[in-house]
Amino acid sequence: MSPTNGLDYVYVVTRNGRRIEPNNYVSKSLASNRFKSILSQVKEWDPKTKNNIEIIRTNEPHLIR
Repeated sequence: MSPTNGLDYVYVVTRNGRRIEPNNYVSKSLASNRFKSILSQVKEWDPKTKNNIEIIRTNEPHLIR
């Protein structure tokens, strides 16, 4: 997944408002696949925080830390 030039929207998977990984996804479906994978892991290891995972659409992914 390549970085954006600031004009295109990308999707970022976050937990507690922070990036889970450095990857930017060009479509919501790709981000959704990753979201589902992470959600299943979190449900197993820390089920209380499962609602803190989300997909954010942004044109400035570098600002999400």
